[in-house]
Amino acid sequence: MSAIKKIDEIIELIIMLQNSYKGLTTSDIAAHFECSKRTAERMMGAIEEKYGNYIETVNTDNKKRRRLKKGSLNYLIKFNSDDFALLEHYKNLEKSPAKKKELSAIIEKIKALNPNKYTKNDVDELLLNQAYCAHIGFRENISLEDIGLINEAILSQKQIRIDKKYLINPYGLIYGERIYLVAYNPYMESVLVYRISKLKGIELTDNYFEKDENFDIQEFSDKSFGVFQGEIMDVVLEFDKSARDDVLEYHFHKSQKITPLENGNIQVKLRASGSYEIITELLKWRETVKIISPKRLKDEYIKTVENMYNIIRKDN
Repeated sequence: MSAIKKIDEIIELIIMLQNSYKGLTTSDIAAHFECSKRTAERMMGAIEEKYGNYIETVNTDNKKRRRLKKGSLNYLIKFNSDDFALLEHYKNLEKSPAKKKELSAIIEKIKALNPNKYTKNDVDELLLNQAYCAHIGFRENISLEDIGLINEAILSQKQIRIDKKYLINPYGLIYGERIYLVAYNPYMESVLVYRISKLKGIELTDNYFEKDENFDIQEFSDKSFGVFQGEIMDVVLEFDKSARDDVLEYHFHKSQKITPLENGNIQVKLRASGSYEIITELLKWRETVKIISPKRLKDEYIKTVENMYNIIRKDN
């Protein structure tokens, strides 16, 4: 066997170990590569010698199986503070609010995948000499240690303990104005959304869990306008022509359909849940937007505006 072929097979085996939830036995490896069990063990030995810290043993059906901890390959890609500073630089140069938000989400994901390679103080120091408009929004008190721990739990499919009491199965993270953890709660027997900054006493356990193979976090997230789930609505909005340019380059929701109307206004249709977050978003557009349907969303929007007005009027 040539050296190049050996390298190719080792790389292929590493990928197999990364993608396998149940883990691989020596027989599995030998059968896949059509080699002897001794050769299969030598291949595993080469990987264990280099990446032993990332390999875990899983004993199922009375067989010794090995696999790479979920996401181990991510740790082989290293980012330093200069890299993050450059990403932040280009994000702040972006004019589109939607694209800037997407870039922020991408940067946060990279940081989460490299918890030990990123130091916030280093990046802040690198950005001190760059002037930008002031950032308006939530600045949550979330430690990099917590993000790294949660990320490790997600990748290795281990339960985390909250407040020294509750065990949950972490499925993934959702990045928006805040950072949320999507997890299955065994006590509630349902998938819930947790605001990470509100979670206390996060601990990684050695308890493995089996993730629902049919669960797709992107599909889960796409159902809501923001983060929290609710009854799905078919929403129709109409924006005044004065906001036309902004609306045409704005991302409201994945399901959005934007249509210019004959009167110059812009119609936006979307299918999502989360009336609170939809209303919060629409308040940013002030008098340039009106809700066409559904009626219950329109009524809730009117009630919100009326309550705001009554508070202001009361103070005066």
